[in-house]
Amino acid sequence: MAVRFCSECGAKAAAGARYCMQCGTSLGGAPAGRWQLTIAGSAVLVVFLAAGLTVWTLIVVPGAPRPGPGGAGPHPPAAAPGGAVAEAHPKVELPAEVKTFITDLAAKAKQKPDDVDTWLRFAQVNARAAQLDPAYQPAAVAAFEHVLRLDANNADALRGLANVHYDRDDHEKAIPVYEKYLALKPDDLSARTDLATMYLYAGQAERAIATYKDVIKANPSFLQAHYNLAVTYHGQGNDAAAVDELRIARGLATEEPVRKQIDDMLATLQGTPPTATGAAPAAAPSDGTRTPFQSAVETAFRASPIMGSRIVGFEWSSPASGRVTVQNFPMQAMPSDVRDKFTARLAQEVRNARQEHPVDGDVRLEIADAGSGTVMASVVP
Repeated sequence: MAVRFCSECGAKAAAGARYCMQCGTSLGGAPAGRWQLTIAGSAVLVVFLAAGLTVWTLIVVPGAPRPGPGGAGPHPPAAAPGGAVAEAHPKVELPAEVKTFITDLAAKAKQKPDDVDTWLRFAQVNARAAQLDPAYQPAAVAAFEHVLRLDANNADALRGLANVHYDRDDHEKAIPVYEKYLALKPDDLSARTDLATMYLYAGQAERAIATYKDVIKANPSFLQAHYNLAVTYHGQGNDAAAVDELRIARGLATEEPVRKQIDDMLATLQGTPPTATGAAPAAAPSDGTRTPFQSAVETAFRASPIMGSRIVGFEWSSPASGRVTVQNFPMQAMPSDVRDKFTARLAQEVRNARQEHPVDGDVRLEIADAGSGTVMASVVP
């Protein structure tokens, strides 16, 4: 087999690798964008932590677009730049070897307070661990900030810190860090896409659209930007433009889960039932159709950058109340303030749907784990 090298950073590719171990670029040619770990990745996490490799070297799938943390938006299908787990799917317990490694690295960093490399490695390890256990996020933030006190223009620390703020749904802190990073690394299209998503979360939709378009102009094959732009257009009520972008994204997608999520989004926007996901079909009203209110709620929830890709289906017990089942969505592992902000955004989406499509009765949406049936939260506008 011929030796391959990353087109972005020039690093030698490991045999069979789909993503560059150094920069995360897809070895198929297209930039990877922000990706998220799957639970299965925990088994090999210790190997990659010890090796100092990036999170993209783990088993990954594209993350659902997030317009902003918790809003209705950007990051492609299947997993994402953030996530949670319920009682049935608690936060992933890191292997003992990983915890020991992190503890030892913390001790080394403490002994070398002025060593940029040691502190940067400590920060990056905590950031990768936080992908499985959010409890490591504060340590990652503190370590990245320590590096930046030592070296204010350390690009790796700026990127890492911005990513952690992104994962914490903190657009106010993420935006200035991404902007400073991109002043140093203007060609990082993945980071620019994430910045656009943070603009969207901050309510700056036009600025987000312009930034996504800048990414697409630089690389017309950048799937993440097309998908995120589609979600943004949908949020503005421009479904025709959203469908156009989704069709482009569909043509660029090479992973079946990604295609499936895009197909479901297209079906929702075009008013056709989404395809089956392997789970039992969601219960529908007695006439076999969705009411305008129910369709609006389903569209908004599926567009959620954090939860959309995890949705298995909807079950409506009445015209105004129902349940959305999700898989591998660790909601109870979210910090309480993040969980509250997330449910508040969903409540606003439901409130918007009710205002646009008046419905009788109490409005209530339960978020339940598909595996255990556990209700993790109730959304009541």
